[in-house]
Amino acid sequence: MAIANSYPMGTPKSGDLLLGTSTPVAGTNEKPTTRNFGIEDVAALVSRGFLEITKTLTNAEWIALPATGIIVVPAVTGKYIQVVSARASFIFSTPTFTFTSDLALSSSTTLPNFNGDSIQARIPQSFEDIDENEVSIFGLEATKPTLSAPLYFNTLNTATNVGGGTIAITVRYQVI
Repeated sequence: MAIANSYPMGTPKSGDLLLGTSTPVAGTNEKPTTRNFGIEDVAALVSRGFLEITKTLTNAEWIALPATGIIVVPAVTGKYIQVVSARASFIFSTPTFTFTSDLALSSSTTLPNFNGDSIQARIPQSFEDIDENEVSIFGLEATKPTLSAPLYFNTLNTATNVGGGTIAITVRYQVI
């Protein structure tokens, strides 16, 4: 058998196979077996435990966002929600979306300020000049998630949101 690192590097495709060892169930007399594993199967195993959800806000919900947060991920009793990644897709029907404060993912229904420790991710207000269909990636922050609390999409309660269209918030998360 050739030395594994002597083979050239490649870019995997969904139908490609990896060579590996299937280990037997503990406590049996079976021996480890060399097998092929599908790239898609390995990817599914690696992403196990991550969930993804998309919540689309109507234009009325977008305009009212400063008054009340919108639940993106429902609460799980006795567990925490940990954001792994998030993005906002702005789909406009009028020339621009603007917001006068950062947009956040947090366990708070409203945000009087950004000093709390419940904010898990944020889009800065400096990104607010959205004049076509655009995607913005949330920046993750250090946080103290709240036990048994949902994850809200919100902004400061003193902010002003304008623009016509919808916003789709996609969150990849773990329940811990």
